[in-house]
Amino acid sequence: MSKPFLPLIMRGAFLAAMLVAGMPSRAGAQVPETIKIGPLKPMETLPSLAPSIPAAPKKETQAAAPAVQPAPPPLPTNDTLLITGPVAQAYLYVEPYQTRFEVLFDAATMLKWLSPEAPVPKALTPEQQKQLCEMAVLRAADWCALSTGDEVLPVPQPLVAVIKGLPGNTLPLKEDEEVALNQALLGFMWEFPTPPAPHELNVTWKGWVQGTPKLPVRAFFGALSETGEIHSTVKTYRWRNQGRLPRPAPLAAVPQFEVPQPTRLPLGGILWLLGGLGFYFYLKITDHKLPGGSLPFIAVWLLGAVLMSQLLVIPIQSGPASPVVTQVEEAQKIVSPLLRNVYRAFDHHAESDVYDVLARSVDGELLRKLYLETIQALTLEGREGTRVTIAEFSANVDKVGPNPKGEGFVAECNWMARGIVGHWGHSHPRVNIYNASVTITPANGEWKLTGLEVQEVRRL
Repeated sequence: MSKPFLPLIMRGAFLAAMLVAGMPSRAGAQVPETIKIGPLKPMETLPSLAPSIPAAPKKETQAAAPAVQPAPPPLPTNDTLLITGPVAQAYLYVEPYQTRFEVLFDAATMLKWLSPEAPVPKALTPEQQKQLCEMAVLRAADWCALSTGDEVLPVPQPLVAVIKGLPGNTLPLKEDEEVALNQALLGFMWEFPTPPAPHELNVTWKGWVQGTPKLPVRAFFGALSETGEIHSTVKTYRWRNQGRLPRPAPLAAVPQFEVPQPTRLPLGGILWLLGGLGFYFYLKITDHKLPGGSLPFIAVWLLGAVLMSQLLVIPIQSGPASPVVTQVEEAQKIVSPLLRNVYRAFDHHAESDVYDVLARSVDGELLRKLYLETIQALTLEGREGTRVTIAEFSANVDKVGPNPKGEGFVAECNWMARGIVGHWGHSHPRVNIYNASVTITPANGEWKLTGLEVQEVRRL
């Protein structure tokens, strides 16, 4: 064996080590499963919290532009509202990602039109209400159509319910409640998915009940409203945005952190080098000679070391995979945008869109649970079924502690969510304050909400 052989071995080992060190890697963090969520009940009606709407600024519009009015009044509390004549009133609610068209007729007129030979009762029992709604759904399937400019949207199945009160002055009706005929309305609702800020909407109406010549329409958008009509001869109502509908609030950026690069241990290359050295010492001790000399052996050995350096590579994390959060100020910057994005996800109305936005801030089994619980909390109780859109949100972190089940931290915090929704011509304010413990864990360089335990819900 030639004398330069050992120095060549050492140079080969050095070369292989340099090649191994140049290969980057990224370690993924395992997210511990921390799921415990308390009941989130639907928010109660708060008539006293109806927002004061400032007068709309005057703008130069087309000569035929409808008058702009304030948003709908708050939910009434008067239980003695009586219907004294035929009622036909429509409401158009233009919201980011959804447009809702609602129409109210008095129940007496609808009964006479749907069942002209049946006796008209003085009150509607729960069973009669159900039968009336079922008949109305079959007749109203093609009454309403909506287009955004030139695009005609698919027509959803209408939702029909018996409503108590007057247009703009309705009251909740329990599932098993009997209602006097002179207090009963029949409400029709169509919900269309639309762009976040549609340029133009055209509503076409075909439901001319018992020769009704016209259908008054009041359109609500943002904090404003305007009035118009649909006639039996001109069956379309046109609403133009003209920049008056506020765009939805943007999502907050998901908090991120820099993932430290782990040290790569090329176990395959090390074993190959040690094997080559062992073979070399064996030849020296036994005084064996390699056929063809040592040069081919060195070349094969170095080539194998380079190839083996990519096998059995073990990443070794020299420090924590994510920053250790111990200060309230640090936790505040992480928790607040994650919780805010949870509510922003429900600006969307398609389930798949809500899940997609939620997944940006929520991870694990909590994603499904949080979807179901928040839907319940943001949906009006009773038969109305309309979802509240959160307009104001604020969160405060009170205490921070380590996550007992792994990486991340647990924050004791409270937050306020305030929203309002217009429905049947009036508004429903909602305000909830939560005290909860949230678990935040790292995942691929981002912080995610993976645990939520609600200790208290206060409805102001």
